[in-house]
Amino acid sequence: MKKIVSVLFAILMVAFATIPAFAAESPVATTAPATTFKYEVDVIPSEGGDGSYEFTTDIDENGEQHVHIIPKPNPGYTFDHWEIDGPYKTDDKLTDSEMDLIITGDIDVKPYYKKKGTSIVETGTVNRDVNTTSPQTGANDVLPYAVIMLSIAACGAAVVMLVRTNKSK
Repeated sequence: MKKIVSVLFAILMVAFATIPAFAAESPVATTAPATTFKYEVDVIPSEGGDGSYEFTTDIDENGEQHVHIIPKPNPGYTFDHWEIDGPYKTDDKLTDSEMDLIITGDIDVKPYYKKKGTSIVETGTVNRDVNTTSPQTGANDVLPYAVIMLSIAACGAAVVMLVRTNKSK
């Protein structure tokens, strides 16, 4: 009986160690060398500006590219807000004219301007989800492994019960 329980326990331990959902995460190197990237920043002109800007860029000791950009509006226009497409991080608001970015890929930057004394009113269409059911998320990756583990445990329990009933006869 003890041998059967020991074998089942060993099988469960091996199964838990090999299933990715239960395995420990791989260690991450803490002293990885900094990698330097240079990404492209495209400034797209819009009404009120011809795409002129002041621009500086620098790469820090971690290999991240820092960008400082200031738009140059045409006469009679003032800066309103930025539209940025691409991967970036910033602590600035998109309504700040001077923008400090940390970019992690190529980006497109579009400054928007307004005529002095006016404000921009954006219009758009909102599509509302009228479906009354909640969205489906799909199967969980751990579910098949959990079913396998429960099946192995149930088989082990059945074997133990059979051995006990045979010994008691």
